[in-house]
Amino acid sequence: MIIKDRPTKLRVDLDALLNNYNKLNSLNIEKIGLAVVKADSYGLGAKVIARHLYENGVRHFATATLEEALELKDIIKDSMILVLGVINPLNVKYAVENNISLTCPSREWLEDALLQIQGFDKKLKIHVKIDTGMGRIGASELEELEEINNLLASEKIDFEGIFSHYSNADGENDNYDNYQTENFERSIKVFTHKPKYIHIENSAGTVKYSDREDQYNLSRIGITLYGCYPSENIEKLDKIKLESVASLVSKVTHVKKFSKGQRLGYGISYEAKEDEYIATIPVGYADGILRRAQGFKIKVGSENCEIVGRVCMDQLMVRCSESIKVGDDVLIFGENNGQKISVDDFATYQDTISYEIFCCINKRVPRVYYKNKMEL
Repeated sequence: MIIKDRPTKLRVDLDALLNNYNKLNSLNIEKIGLAVVKADSYGLGAKVIARHLYENGVRHFATATLEEALELKDIIKDSMILVLGVINPLNVKYAVENNISLTCPSREWLEDALLQIQGFDKKLKIHVKIDTGMGRIGASELEELEEINNLLASEKIDFEGIFSHYSNADGENDNYDNYQTENFERSIKVFTHKPKYIHIENSAGTVKYSDREDQYNLSRIGITLYGCYPSENIEKLDKIKLESVASLVSKVTHVKKFSKGQRLGYGISYEAKEDEYIATIPVGYADGILRRAQGFKIKVGSENCEIVGRVCMDQLMVRCSESIKVGDDVLIFGENNGQKISVDDFATYQDTISYEIFCCINKRVPRVYYKNKMEL
């Protein structure tokens, strides 16, 4: 049997995940926290994460696609699963059969969906999406909303929810949020019946407007569930202390002494400034460490070591001291052995966001889960 010898791993702390959910859910006890597990829980493993949340009482989830929802249905059987994206109306029957809630983005979509379920006994659960200023999907014109309202009277429809999405809740002021809220409130009045769920808050809105009194009763918890703030503006509000969930770790596989002036890497982009040591780490852009991470400092042993030369497909190099040895621990982001590197700092250095960092970690990097500080 082959020995697994590539030490690069993505560690996921399930206790921290649940703690984040509970903290966020307690910000406003009048609202239900909907756990967003789309894109394989932002690359961290939706099946394991959804199961853990479900076993601890969570009953509201969201995915991006119908396929994602169907993959989780056997794990979270009696939960609400809302598909946030637009699905092909020809596949609506699979949602009905599996009790999955769908997003209605337009009158035309709803008409097509109704044609597909005429022979079904079960109802199609719908959350009508209102475009209040995001410009992505959803209806915005009052005339179309009135037409949707008329179609919702069908006995085939369970009008379960109505929602929108803040596009700048992580920004420095509330101006555009207020504009979207006003549009949402005006749109809601078009509908004859008030649905079970009304929601507009994403992770940023959940934290930012936790003290607001309104008619919304569901908040969609996304990136904050996984231990990251949507922006520095939200972190500065100091309303919640999130716990780190994901840590990318590895080990040193090679150390070599370089002479002053010696070059290394593709494009010979690094030249030793003096006699120095270079350590090789088995993680590269095929694993999700993009080439623009060059220059960032990661933890190798107890040292802060700069990534030198271009990140390769499967490996990268760092400048280190003579004391670094093969087998020493490496932390790229997260927490390990009492050391910390913020994934937000890692993302900011690369001019991106934590969402992208998580989603870029390739499937060949094993996800290792921890509960009660023990590996599962």
